[in-house]
Amino acid sequence: MTYDDLNDEEPIEEGPPPAWTISAGLNSYVSHPAADAFASTRLFADPWHRANEGDQSKALITATALLDRMRWQGRSVAPTQALAWPRVPDRCPHGYPLTVATPPAIEAAAVELAIHLLAQGQLPGAPVMQRMLGDSMTMYFPTITDELPKHVRRLIEPHLRASSANVAEVQL
Repeated sequence: MTYDDLNDEEPIEEGPPPAWTISAGLNSYVSHPAADAFASTRLFADPWHRANEGDQSKALITATALLDRMRWQGRSVAPTQALAWPRVPDRCPHGYPLTVATPPAIEAAAVELAIHLLAQGQLPGAPVMQRMLGDSMTMYFPTITDELPKHVRRLIEPHLRASSANVAEVQL
């Protein structure tokens, strides 16, 4: 076998990147290096530091998807953008401003929620009010529980149409 025979091998085709690859602006509000930098400033970010890069990316994507479902003030800058942010006020003319950044509080909320997801493993469900073993009766509190941790909710409240999960918005 000669040196030329070694170079005649078929090139290895790389497939698409894994689904958990972070693409800031497409599936996450914050890039992975920025999330690492943010987490390094937090006292209780051990779940983030213990997780591998794939789990960190999955947590950021999940956190972004959860935040993306919120009812935000204003409207998306472009109707074709993948995420809810960046946004402009409702009365802002279309096409203006040309560039808008996602608020740092939203980016911080995405990282904080990702750390929370890594620490807890899931979001809390409805709190159980009563359980009975005989005949298996379970009752729940009648109120709606907020699925977001309080520290994340406080970060995003100024940007929400309704400031709480328990506040209804009436549109006319």
